[in-house]
Amino acid sequence: MLLPPNELEMLRALTTSEEVRERIRGFPGRYVNDWSRWLRASRDCDFQAAPIAESAATEFKRIMSSWQACGRFQPLRCATELQRTLDFATEPLRRMGSADLRCFQAPGELLTDAISDLWRIFEERLCLKRKASEVGVSKAILLVTKGRIGPAFDSYVQSHILTLVIDCTTYIKALREIASELADLEARELTTLDGPAGLAAQTGRPAAVGRAVDMVLGPRERRRGPAGG
Repeated sequence: MLLPPNELEMLRALTTSEEVRERIRGFPGRYVNDWSRWLRASRDCDFQAAPIAESAATEFKRIMSSWQACGRFQPLRCATELQRTLDFATEPLRRMGSADLRCFQAPGELLTDAISDLWRIFEERLCLKRKASEVGVSKAILLVTKGRIGPAFDSYVQSHILTLVIDCTTYIKALREIASELADLEARELTTLDGPAGLAAQTGRPAAVGRAVDMVLGPRERRRGPAGG
């Protein structure tokens, strides 16, 4: 059965190498700067063994707050509580090992169980007054995996995919969808999205594969209008 044209278009978020590079270049610079700060702050932490350093937890809170991970009016927990949240997250992250977005093209039971446990921890222990949404949880996973598993499923990203992410089951399904499209892109263009010579690095914005997809599908830099306009 053929998909309607609008759905076919949604499946083509990863197209040619040049279009992917242009989308990465158009990703807002302030988020690129946030990411660089995060990688510096977490340089000595793989998030797979507790305790997590206070400095990493503090930067985690700053970035998650800047990204409005719990929504515009919903506060995150304090840095001390988030440090404990990150400590809890080390166990499923250890089970996930070095898994990245590509592993979700056909995730095994061990990976599925680990990401489900990680999802539950962040869902219950990020926000102060209610459970975290799919946006907040997926942003936290993007951070603690240092970009291996992404993107973060905000409204920009969700507009490119067929699966509406509302919980861990649909999150895994959407990752599978994106991983499959990524494999098609890399086979068709004879290149990679990440890596020292990959498309992200070619733009001067090198990143692990999930973060690179996040830049491709995420928000665009706002263009300034003409003077006086």
